[in-house]
Amino acid sequence: MALKDAIGDIVEELQTISGIRRVPDEPPENNDQFPFAVVYPLTGIYTQGPAQLMKGLHSINIELHIARKDLPRDYAQVMDLIDTLPWELMKLLNDGGYSNLATFGEIGYVFGPLSWAGVDTLGVTYTIGDVKVETEIT
Repeated sequence: MALKDAIGDIVEELQTISGIRRVPDEPPENNDQFPFAVVYPLTGIYTQGPAQLMKGLHSINIELHIARKDLPRDYAQVMDLIDTLPWELMKLLNDGGYSNLATFGEIGYVFGPLSWAGVDTLGVTYTIGDVKVETEIT
């Protein structure tokens, strides 16, 4: 397992959520499809575990972007999705569906104005804490 693969697991799950038009595999330079979400690493630490195992403990961000056009409509669209993302990620964890991450802790969020590639958006930045990724050292 590697951090990139763990992020891929999260992206793959987000791509199944109705109401999000685009979740690219990597952050795009530009985007013209909204709502969209982007996933990227924020912080992390690596330690050596027993039996030649590298353990990574990471924080991963997800940004959910709704293009700003009409504030009441945009707000309603964000609120329709705000609980869905963490619910889907936690459900997959409970079901044992991740193949490239062992576990994660809390999912925090910040709601408010965002932007992507010069486009003003309204949305949520989620931070998934304590994403545990273990990699064998051979």
